Formats: sequence, structure tokens, C-alpha cells
Amino acid sequence: MSKILTLFLFLSCMILNTGCNENDKPKLENEDNVVAEDVQKKEEEKPQDTIDPRNNWQKPGFIISQLGDLEGKVVADIGAGELGYFVFKLIKQSKAKHVIAIDIDPEAVKVLDQIKSALPANQQDRLSTRLAQENDPKLEPNEVDIALIVNTIAYISNRLDYFRNLRKNLKEGGKVVIVDFKTKRIPDSIEAPLYEYRAYLHVVEEELYEAGFSFIETDDTNLEYQYRITAHK
Repeated sequence: MSKILTLFLFLSCMILNTGCNENDKPKLENEDNVVAEDVQKKEEEKPQDTIDPRNNWQKPGFIISQLGDLEGKVVADIGAGELGYFVFKLIKQSKAKHVIAIDIDPEAVKVLDQIKSALPANQQDRLSTRLAQENDPKLEPNEVDIALIVNTIAYISNRLDYFRNLRKNLKEGGKVVIVDFKTKRIPDSIEAPLYEYRAYLHVVEEELYEAGFSFIETDDTNLEYQYRITAHK
């Protein structure tokens, strides 16, 4: 009798445990589903990478597209800035043969070199930095195909001499592309020079002609806060 009772108790425990396991199993699955759904929800709610607000008004893709076919070309970004806003876009998004990042601030050049060191080797080979002077980009005669000057022209004190010197640095058939702020009200969120320090489009255009450039094109409609000038050697 005791053996039968023992066997009964054993079987009862087995059935009981199996029942408990079966009951627990759906619970664990539900818990896993809740965790998975929670992770997915967090991923969906995770904010997107913040787009640089400057992209919205600067339209770098448009500006680069207006430089023309860059394959095999040497481009100088004059006034590149420490973060190389256009420099690294040119390196990564265009077929430019070489990009020269130019700035008058030694610290900016130092930061550019640090960012450059983190690039893949094939991109590093296409990029060089150069410390310039306020009125001298420190380019060699016939060194570049295109000189890009964005948000910088207003800070050059003697633009006429600068343009004459820059023209010598361009290869035959080369061009300079200038993008700078219009004399209109610009939101405080955009870092623009005060009105008195901005360079009027028509004044810059005349200076380029006087410096010897020809076939000068102007565009003051495609960018909301800026104009664009393209002058050919």
C-alpha cells in the first residue's frame, strides 16, 4: 500500500510540475514578446540623426552640383572652416581628383587634419590642408580647376587684389564660385555677418570683371539667403 501511495504521489508531482511548466511557458513567451515589442517601440521612437540645420538653407548638394563635372578636377575650398562643411562633402560625394582645404586659422587647419586622419586611406589621399593668409590663399599658379569660396568673401579686405592673385592660381578654363549672404533679413539662427559687413552681389561681380575674369554668371534666386557667382578665367 505504501508503494502504491508513493507512486501515486510521485506521479501527482510529475503531473503537477508538467502543468506548472505548461502554464509558465506561455507566460515566458508573452514576456519575451513584450520585451521585443518594447525594444522595437524604443527603436521606432528613437530620434533620427539630427540633420545639420545648415543643410536646409545652404543646400550643399545643389551648390556642389553647380560646380559641374568634378571628375579629375582639383578643387580648393577657401575658408573651409574647422569642420570642413564643404570639404568632406566634396571628398565623399564627388569624383574630384583632389580637394585643398584652405583656412587662415591654424586651429581650424589642425582640426581639419584630425578629421582627415579618420578618413579611409583612399579619401585621405585626395585631401590636403593649407594654412593661408587673410589676403593670400597660398595657392600655386595654375594649381586648381575650381576655387569655392562660401561665406568668406565678405571677410577679405582687398578683394580686387585677391581676385587677381586667385585668377593666376586657376588652370586655364578654371573658375571661381562664390556663395555669400544677400543683404536681406536673415533669421538669428543663421550665423550671417551684419549688413555693413556683407558684400553686395553687384559689387563683387564688378570686382571680378576688373580682376580679369570673364563669362560671369550670377544667381540670386535658388538660395533663399544667399547669392551665387561663377566667374571663369
